[in-house]
Amino acid sequence: MAKAKTINLLLNDGSLKGVISMEDSSWNKGELYSAPRESVNDLFSTDACSRYGVYLLLSEDMVYVGQSSDLSKRIKQHIIGKSWWERVVILTTSDDSLNRADLDYLESYLIAKASSVGRLDCDNRNVGNKQKLSRFREVEMEQYVEEALFLLELIGISVFTEEPVKRNCKSNRKLISSTVNSTESQRAIREKKEALRFLEENHITIGKQTNYAKREDARPEYWINPQRSVVSKDWYLVLNNQYTCELTVMFIPANSFAIRTDNTDGLVVRNDRPDRIEINISSETLIDRTSKQSFEKFVTARIHY
Repeated sequence: MAKAKTINLLLNDGSLKGVISMEDSSWNKGELYSAPRESVNDLFSTDACSRYGVYLLLSEDMVYVGQSSDLSKRIKQHIIGKSWWERVVILTTSDDSLNRADLDYLESYLIAKASSVGRLDCDNRNVGNKQKLSRFREVEMEQYVEEALFLLELIGISVFTEEPVKRNCKSNRKLISSTVNSTESQRAIREKKEALRFLEENHITIGKQTNYAKREDARPEYWINPQRSVVSKDWYLVLNNQYTCELTVMFIPANSFAIRTDNTDGLVVRNDRPDRIEINISSETLIDRTSKQSFEKFVTARIHY
């Protein structure tokens, strides 16, 4: 026999068109926040953005799934890098009790769910991080995501439940773009200083902690040797494919990667320079050939010159 439940819905501006927050009596400390793109700044002022959580970037028929310990910073990156989404949803808890392993589970589950019905954004090809939950915690997370999906459907979000659709991935990549016609300009932008200036002129945000690499002439990959300490900080990575005249910008939050040790996954330290990391990113897949770690999920913008 089905059990009754109560659902609390708060409309911040008195309508469904602004920021809303939801909880229900069957969802142990779970909370859902939703905002249209034009009201996202109002969402940043709520408590939700100061907690660990999973975020969903949504259009009518597509979703991008991500996670972060700093949700406002991560979503701000997507305002610049992804123009197609119309709504954002945050899944979190009232007591900020989700940890990294919980987020890995929720992100992977929702990515797989959206992919199975053909609704996943093509930039979201990464299947998520390895799940490291105990069998007891996994049951709790299964209950959490079941309630989350119920509430999403209740407010009209159907990207996890509708029948599969066929879409062309290339047509869904609505990238920030600009064109520089001069051959001399194209040659000049191969250097870091010119590339970063070009991004600034096109209003693409990058920080002081930015690493840069051109595509290798002999191989379809980028070779970068950032300092080992970079993994504990927020950092940017700019990749310049001089053959296709495209800059790829990534924002990588602090502690997104670990350093590989015996029997663990992570980025690989150079044998001859223990203060440096060895990264060789494929220009086709954005997977580091050295560590097998994917950088795809961190892309915030692609811009042509």
